Amino acid sequence: MEVQSVRNLIQITKDTMPRAYIFRDFAKDIKLGHSIFALPFVGVALTLTGLPGVSILRIGQIIACMVLARSFAMGMNRYLDRDIDAKNERTKIRAIPAGAVTPKGYLAVTLACGIGFIAMSLSLSDLSGKLSPFLLFVLAFYSYMKRLSWLTHWYLGMCLGLAPVAAEIALFSRVSRPVLMVGVAVAFWTAGFDLLYSLQDREFDTCNGLHSAPSKLGHRAAIWLSRISFALMIAALLAAGRMADGGLWWNLGVTAVASILVLEHWIIRGAMVTGKSEKINLAFFNMNALVSVVFFLFAVVNTYVR
Repeated sequence: MEVQSVRNLIQITKDTMPRAYIFRDFAKDIKLGHSIFALPFVGVALTLTGLPGVSILRIGQIIACMVLARSFAMGMNRYLDRDIDAKNERTKIRAIPAGAVTPKGYLAVTLACGIGFIAMSLSLSDLSGKLSPFLLFVLAFYSYMKRLSWLTHWYLGMCLGLAPVAAEIALFSRVSRPVLMVGVAVAFWTAGFDLLYSLQDREFDTCNGLHSAPSKLGHRAAIWLSRISFALMIAALLAAGRMADGGLWWNLGVTAVASILVLEHWIIRGAMVTGKSEKINLAFFNMNALVSVVFFLFAVVNTYVR
């Protein structure tokens, strides 16, 4: 009876907790800080389109759009995958399966992020406002891709690759070739590191009929596809530099990124044999955050130092 009373008290506390706690748990669950992955590449796009001509206010609006869009995408992913996450040892500690937040509360916060994104897009331009609901649909659909095809890694890449393109549309109502190529680079980069991250769930995906490159093609093929995707990212960045007359610093930045990606694969080199690596999280989070920040810094220097 005492145990049941404690459980009832915990449930009552959860049901009546302040909304601030829901936002806190939501932000922790979607790893809000990981917005840094694609955000610097939006900055790279701005350097190609005239960074000095963009006001601080509009840069702030773009950043807000990025964070809100990613929060919506991650929130929908967690909400739609809640039953799958509850079965997976690695993901059952997430907010919904762990009972930290109710599905209804989680969905409410997610939809609030989507509404905030649409409102912020409208404040930038009519065109970006009109396109924003379509973009949210594209982002939300990612959760279903793993149920449909092992190409899910490149679909996720496309979602992140849209960020620099969407920023240029919002600011200038156009899409230039160099920025489009940066978007392509981000897409292949994202697919490359997601392929490595998905190695952790290879056995779970296989047993539960979910589609991923490791579960369908094997871990060696997935690692090679990651290497190819990273190589295509480097090629796209070099192409963007040529289109925009990028100078020495742009090429040095591409070289630095290539070196980091080689290091990322070296860190998890044991996975080629076993299909597993205890260092996947180190390679995934640390190396890829370094990729985006380092290249952004080189791109800024390239803009001002000729």
